[in-house]
Amino acid sequence: MKLTVRADIDLDTTDATKAASAYVTWLDVDVADPVTNARGTARVAIVHVGEITDALGDVAPALQGTALEPIARAYFAEGWYRDEFSDGAGIDLIYVASVEMNDEALARNVDLAMIRRLCDTLGSGCQLAVMPYTSPLDAAHWGRLGFSLTTSGRANGLMHMKLGYRHARIVDSTGSGDYEVLPTVVLHERHTAN
Repeated sequence: MKLTVRADIDLDTTDATKAASAYVTWLDVDVADPVTNARGTARVAIVHVGEITDALGDVAPALQGTALEPIARAYFAEGWYRDEFSDGAGIDLIYVASVEMNDEALARNVDLAMIRRLCDTLGSGCQLAVMPYTSPLDAAHWGRLGFSLTTSGRANGLMHMKLGYRHARIVDSTGSGDYEVLPTVVLHERHTAN
């Protein structure tokens, strides 16, 4: 099973009023398997945080009035990531706006596999992966990947995953298109002293 990705990139970065469209790359991601009939889509944004701060000095004004405004309030302060989200893993932020799957794909965990793969590849230069959750059940489902609640104590809100840390792996161990979540096993400690 493969992902098909289409990007929407604005070429004009000179107009500050178009900052969000100039510094956010929107991706439409499709997955389909004709053998298992698993199908789904995702709408994902890569927020080019470094480019925004270089050009405008702050992320919040660039995202004001857009669908991404809530992430500016939740994850940024004084022009950069809040301390609790600033771990040096990357500069950008990958935002999963929506994931829609048919029942066959959901039964096979294709949604989890899709988002894990997007975080590992297109999100490799990102500090955080962020997505909305609509219910505690939804939050628990995505928590299997390593997402944590940003807006805890609420029935809906935002959740994040720090991409500099190791998280669960998603594998198709049988080759049948059924994905399972495996915890990451650290075989040895990282060398941290000279």
